Amino acid sequence: MKKLLLLIMDAEHFGYVYSWRLMAISFIFWQMQQLLAFQYGNPDTLCTPLVEAKNAGEDLVDAYAKYIKGYYLGKFGVSVQTYNQKHLKNTAVSEGSGDRLWWFQVCTEVAFFQVAPSNDSIRSSKVDTGYHLDLCKNVFGEGIYPDVEMTNIYYGGTKIAVQMFSSNGYAGSKIIFANGSQDPWRHASKQISSPDMPSYVITCHNCGHGTDMRGCPQSPLSIEGNAQNCSSPDAVHKVRQHIIENIDLWLSQCKETGRSYM
Repeated sequence: MKKLLLLIMDAEHFGYVYSWRLMAISFIFWQMQQLLAFQYGNPDTLCTPLVEAKNAGEDLVDAYAKYIKGYYLGKFGVSVQTYNQKHLKNTAVSEGSGDRLWWFQVCTEVAFFQVAPSNDSIRSSKVDTGYHLDLCKNVFGEGIYPDVEMTNIYYGGTKIAVQMFSSNGYAGSKIIFANGSQDPWRHASKQISSPDMPSYVITCHNCGHGTDMRGCPQSPLSIEGNAQNCSSPDAVHKVRQHIIENIDLWLSQCKETGRSYM
């Protein structure tokens, strides 16, 4: 597996001098390949061929390589440039500009450094906080640092409602949090309802990122948000109905008080 990934992301392509950096980025790429299948509502695309290969006594690396080529790089259309620091330095506006924008938000606001856990990690131990801080410095220059504490103060963090009523409040109220049960991002979201901030988890086998609006799967995207391909369409419809009821209630409250939130 390591040799396979090193071939995909050779040293010249990524411009790394030290082999451990190449290995580190390889393991990031490897893990993201797996997560995206679940995140975007296609778990069977990854799991089914691997289970079939295992049961048939076939090479699991070959089966995984077919998944990478056919789905991850092919149908899903991910580019390995996302982790290429030379690519991330490019300030010209293009189809790949979103990569730089995301990393700038990571490096200045949220951090979200996906470091290797101390135990049972499939990610290289070299992918630590120092690695990510070096990336931020290399791509965006000296002085770039994710001030997470200030971000939480500005947006409210886990106390959005409290921040809303502070003298310098920039956060909001009447916010709906909806997450798919299979979406890894769910754990970075609000999962417990509170007054004026309801939270819903849509539970089904292929309910992933944005299922409340996009339906299943999220890739390829159906702009109409068809939920019929979700393993439990009723679960999606139920949460959508809750969202409609919340919005209707809040709009009626605005009409009753004559207040406008625009």
